[in-house]
Amino acid sequence: MVQASFCLSHTALTLVAVAVALPRSKRAAYELPDGVEFLVGSVKTSFTCPAKNGYFADVDNACQIFHVCNVVPKEDGSTEVQQYSFLCGNQTVFNQFSLTCALPEDAIPCGSSADFFYLNDRIGQEKVNLHDDADLQRAVQIIPRYQQAPFKA
Repeated sequence: MVQASFCLSHTALTLVAVAVALPRSKRAAYELPDGVEFLVGSVKTSFTCPAKNGYFADVDNACQIFHVCNVVPKEDGSTEVQQYSFLCGNQTVFNQFSLTCALPEDAIPCGSSADFFYLNDRIGQEKVNLHDDADLQRAVQIIPRYQQAPFKA
């Protein structure tokens, strides 16, 4: 029993040492889970991050994929834009208005997503709400669920 315990401990330590020794690679854009094509079909890799931080719907993939963009300053004064891609759950799409995955009837139409990219500029700003009354009015006019029932913002 002691020998088996030693073997397991030794194996675990070896695996940890190998994992630490391997160089870490940064996550690439469109590095998505296996089987993504069963949910999305053929993934179009046309989206590139703008030179700004935020969450962005991928319109070319019917908003089933979204990207987190992160601008990182470098020592030489230039910047690098990191792009991380994510898949929304089955039967959901990225809602650029709420910056979440939602049922299509609860989301702005995918084709209108770029009209709401400006909301990213408000993330992290103190004393600034993500949405103002004008944003709410624009959204309720195009969100399918609110077309069926009256809604007052």
